[in-house]
Amino acid sequence: MAHVTICTASDSNYFGMLTGLLDSLADGETCKDWPVSILDVGLTPEQAEELKARGATVIEAGWDVDFPGRETMPGYYRAMSARPYLPKYFPGHEIYLWIDADAWVQKSSYLEYYVRGAERGKIACVPEMDRGYWTMYRRPKMWAQNQKAFAWGFGLRAGDKLGRNPVVGAGMFAIKGDAPHWKLWADAHRKILNRPRLKKPGIGNFYTFLSEQTALNYMIFADKAPSTFLPAYTHWVCGKGDLLFDRDRKWLVEPHEPHEVIGVVHPGGQAMKERLWEIPTLDGDTVNAQLTYREFMDFRNALP
Repeated sequence: MAHVTICTASDSNYFGMLTGLLDSLADGETCKDWPVSILDVGLTPEQAEELKARGATVIEAGWDVDFPGRETMPGYYRAMSARPYLPKYFPGHEIYLWIDADAWVQKSSYLEYYVRGAERGKIACVPEMDRGYWTMYRRPKMWAQNQKAFAWGFGLRAGDKLGRNPVVGAGMFAIKGDAPHWKLWADAHRKILNRPRLKKPGIGNFYTFLSEQTALNYMIFADKAPSTFLPAYTHWVCGKGDLLFDRDRKWLVEPHEPHEVIGVVHPGGQAMKERLWEIPTLDGDTVNAQLTYREFMDFRNALP
């Protein structure tokens, strides 16, 4: 197995979800011994020390790209702008596997798919499309969000040409440390944020918030950086599709046959932290559970 580090980022508001991710990694047979590297984008000193005591490397993220309006951006935006520079922050690793702090690992063996793809010189990533995602069944728009994001970042022609591709999520991916992808991604992000426009980028602008993901997609679809696309059950975005609960195996699974086990569960940020989800079961019933790691495991362990 390649020398892998799992990377993520957090501020003080995401600390509880981050520790849930770390707990899930420690409980995973495949990844329990992999080093963890954390970008500090607003942790308290006490939180940072607690993470270090758990064996994580914690480095405060800087501003790796200059752009108009940067002085107005909140500190947590560095979690996005620093992501193309992970080998700089955490040198010495062969593979960098990113997982957002509000996600957690249910089946750790799937992480090997990401590592294997990265070992072969590709970015291992997941398009946000699946037969179980409700986004696949809505009426197509003439000028949808992805087209608008590319147009905001690179112009109308790019919006028309590149925006038709599926969105590749930036919440989980793996890239080899010496791969060309990092520079391509960083260059694309810099171009987006410094493109001449009437209004400076700002956190109130949705496409500023998406710009790092848009740059990742530009690197894949315009620069044609080598890529391998993994199935959605390896990184399930809960806000885009229902999942089911298998009582017999006590796993969260994809909603359609063959009901593969969900590898990484991504409930989707602070707003979802305390939500009680109504989850259909394979036997036609429903259960109610939170989808943060510790709360879900408490629910699971209480079952007969």
